[in-house]
Amino acid sequence: MAPRKNARILAANQASSAAPPLARRAAFLRAVEAISVTRRRWTTTTASRRRAIQSAANQPPAEDPPVTNLRGTNRRGTNRRGTNRRGTNRRGTQRGTGGSAVMEALPASLPVAVPEKRMVSQIGIRRLRKEMEKMTSDPTEGCTVELVDDCIYDWKAVILGPSDTPYEGGHFELRLQFPQAYPAQPPFLMFLTKVYHCNVHNRAICVDILRSTWSPALTVEKILLSIRSLLSDPNPDSPLNCDAAELYKTDRKEHDRMARLWTRRYAQPSDD
Repeated sequence: MAPRKNARILAANQASSAAPPLARRAAFLRAVEAISVTRRRWTTTTASRRRAIQSAANQPPAEDPPVTNLRGTNRRGTNRRGTNRRGTNRRGTQRGTGGSAVMEALPASLPVAVPEKRMVSQIGIRRLRKEMEKMTSDPTEGCTVELVDDCIYDWKAVILGPSDTPYEGGHFELRLQFPQAYPAQPPFLMFLTKVYHCNVHNRAICVDILRSTWSPALTVEKILLSIRSLLSDPNPDSPLNCDAAELYKTDRKEHDRMARLWTRRYAQPSDD
């Protein structure tokens, strides 16, 4: 549909009828030029609208934004200027995109919020100091502990052989070395004293609480009590010293004789 003539152009034509021929020709040319400009503007606007409609029809529908828990968010903690009501940035995101588009635009190598090593080590240091203070002020029966070279991560412990066992009268020294991630990770424990036991071999100890069943709730006191209990009740079904385990099953008297012999030979308290 062609655009209507401007009222000013009609008035100019009527006024030019009484003017000289040159003036009427000039007025006519100005009117034609005005009509041409108006037609070009109208055609350009119509074509732009048609292209915009076709482009919108070819685009896939926008996904709905994910539902968020309003109760779990802090209203005062959000920036009202940089964020609109839907939680998307007005300048960096189009109105037709949801929250998922913003997440996809973020880089994949964002750093994960993890506790710093210094913070973890401070937790472990406080825990170890507390345990050392407790065990020195109120010693556990049959267990003593002390620091090695005043290092909070390096302990030496002594457990007494349980009575009515082949280890009775023995003083068994152990070394405990704690990782900086303690108590999230278990300590490394080994016997410094030679002991004839089916669950001890080359100073290593086979006990579940130091491996698969470790829990941060366990303490040094509980570890030492567990080791002392292992001397009273060996577990030959999960041995480290297979020869001792076989002898324990087949000839208990000979096993106990060997355990007493090693206790008298290697586990006697020093003169210090």
